[in-house]
Amino acid sequence: MLTVIVPLQSSFVQTLNDVIQGLGVSVLLPIIIFAIALAFRVNAGQAFKSSILIGVGFVGIFLVIGLFGGEIGPLADAMVSATGLELTAVDVGWPAAAAIAFGIAELGVWVIPIFVVLNLVLYAIGFTFTLDVDIWNYWHFAFIAGLVYFATDSWGIAMAIGLTLGVFVLVAGDWFQPAIEETFDTPGISIPHATSIPYAVAAIPIHEVVKRIPGVGSTTWDPETIRDRFGVFGEPVTLGLVLGILIGIGGNVNSLGAADSWYTILGAGITFAAVMHILPMMVGILMEGLTPLSESIRDTMTSRFEDRDFAVGLDSAILIGHESTIAASLIIVPVAILMMIVLPGNRVLWGVDLATFPFFFAMMVPLMDGDVVKMVITGIILLIPMHYIAGSVAPLLTDAAASADFDVGEAQLITSPVADAGTPATGLLAIPSQELGVDGAYLSLAAGIVAVLAVWLALRLWPVRMYMVAGASEEKAIEMVERRHTGGSAGILPTKIGEPVDVEELKAEASESD
Repeated sequence: MLTVIVPLQSSFVQTLNDVIQGLGVSVLLPIIIFAIALAFRVNAGQAFKSSILIGVGFVGIFLVIGLFGGEIGPLADAMVSATGLELTAVDVGWPAAAAIAFGIAELGVWVIPIFVVLNLVLYAIGFTFTLDVDIWNYWHFAFIAGLVYFATDSWGIAMAIGLTLGVFVLVAGDWFQPAIEETFDTPGISIPHATSIPYAVAAIPIHEVVKRIPGVGSTTWDPETIRDRFGVFGEPVTLGLVLGILIGIGGNVNSLGAADSWYTILGAGITFAAVMHILPMMVGILMEGLTPLSESIRDTMTSRFEDRDFAVGLDSAILIGHESTIAASLIIVPVAILMMIVLPGNRVLWGVDLATFPFFFAMMVPLMDGDVVKMVITGIILLIPMHYIAGSVAPLLTDAAASADFDVGEAQLITSPVADAGTPATGLLAIPSQELGVDGAYLSLAAGIVAVLAVWLALRLWPVRMYMVAGASEEKAIEMVERRHTGGSAGILPTKIGEPVDVEELKAEASESD
């Protein structure tokens, strides 16, 4: 009997894998959202139209990012070629990393049903307020699991570490939700995204240092302030044009006397300006479809469970249209290329993931009030370990690619620095396995569990403080405490540990401080 069941399971898993990869996020997520909307009795016509708009928004976002990546990749290669450096770990980007993750030892497929069930259980018992419906992005959990698997040859410990990352982004999504909701006007939406969240969490202590730098902490450089001070030269499209031209010059520095080089340089300027102008429009289309559905679903849940908050977990793509995010992402590109050249011992050759920096910065916007200068300085600091982490795990990712029958071309090694080979999560959860084998994996698993419990406990011990640390205003933090932490339990777990919250007293204290 077992010999019959196992092939059937394997066939089912492979079919599911093929369907997920074949559909992609721009088709898969609208289907899932439509099904969920109908389950929550949203009007079928509204659900259908909104789901289509969500798909259209994702297509538009990826077209713009693809346009950006297609322009910047060759320029980065040209800059490196001019230096004579040989960098062996080629950046193949997140699309390749996702395809590899879904093809590793069936980890990528099994993580989907397992994590769906785990998420439902954790919501039912009150461990999280988020239901992560963005199934496509479960590839991030499989990615970490795959690296651990090739370091340890242990399927069980690899899956456990991948799921631990998933649980961490759920509780961290709860933590950042008030700030995200306030800044981006996304009520009832959480962002349990395993690329954006690790950078946002790591940015918190860095920001505490950056804002104390003389001349930086005392000034504000958000897009509105930049426009007010510099007029047309502070407009996003102008910034994009200037950055594109400068990077184009860097990529053609040895042939500036040729007309073709200037065609390329000016084309890069217009492409960067287009990214600054068009990307927010694409995100706007996505949000046009998403907002009414998320509000209807949340209203249904809160009416059925009056004592519990609920958030729909989605991709951080819905955030990347913010002007601060786009500006910081364009500014950091030449910095990343320069660091690739000057960092001692670096072996990462930037490529596709240069277009992924909006996901890197997306959740830092509330934390830094959209201050582009603070975001860029924080990003530069995070870029240093990113290079070394992404270079270190490149051999594991290359082995994983071979097992998934992914063609790496002529590259000796492959990596994807921003998503997810260079994230702090990869440094914590994969590199110990690479260095110490199974013993390192158990250390990573223990560290991951500690991180999960630390965030969960802190949210229930000091909720106002925690929400403000993540970038929420005091008023928004108190509002969220009123929604979530006024005592009692959600499921079987408490919403507040220690002294009960007196919301009226908090509001009075806040008004007095004003």
